[in-house]
This record gives sequence, C-alpha cells and structure tokens, in this order.
Amino acid sequence: MTPITSVTTQVGAITEAAVQDVVLEAMRLANLARDSGAQLEVSAEAPIFGPDSALDSLGLVALLLDIEDGLRAIGCEVVLSDERAMSQKRSPFRSVPALAAYITSIARG
Repeated sequence: MTPITSVTTQVGAITEAAVQDVVLEAMRLANLARDSGAQLEVSAEAPIFGPDSALDSLGLVALLLDIEDGLRAIGCEVVLSDERAMSQKRSPFRSVPALAAYITSIARG
C-alpha cells in the first residue's frame, strides 16, 4: 500500500462525532472475528492500541483499513497508516478520542 497523506471530503466538513461513530463501528465489526477473551472495548473513551488494548499490530492494521472504508462511505478519503501518523510523538492510535481528533484534524487540513 502506498502512503497517501492527502485527505479529500466530498460532503463538506467532517465532524469529530461522525468520525467517532465510524471508529466505534469498525471496532464492533472487529469484535465479531475475535474470541470472547480478546474483545476490544467499544466506547467513546476506549483504548485502541497500546498496553490497555487487546489489539496487536496486525489487528491495528486491519482495524485501520476498516476505519478507512467507513470514512470513505461518509465521503472522507484518508489513509491512516502513513508516515505522518507514525511520526507523531504520541500515537494517534492510542484511543478512540485521540484517533477521532487526528482524523478530524487531517480531514480539515
């Protein structure tokens, strides 16, 4: 996959609430394929990746792809696993609020 750092929205400004909804739905879908002991917490404050999450690196990549698909469905074209995201001092993938804020910020330019 070639990293793309540009973001385009086709339906105007994207809201953080809409992004959060997409993230939470992707987490719900991820749980359908996970064992009961490895379920992701699905809440507005949930950890996504790190010591408080059941997600490993491969799981994170799969989740990010699902989030990208969900964002595309609401008119936001974004690639999350690019150098910009990886080079942040604090990972934008650490929690639902952090990821929603990151996506919203890059979508708004």
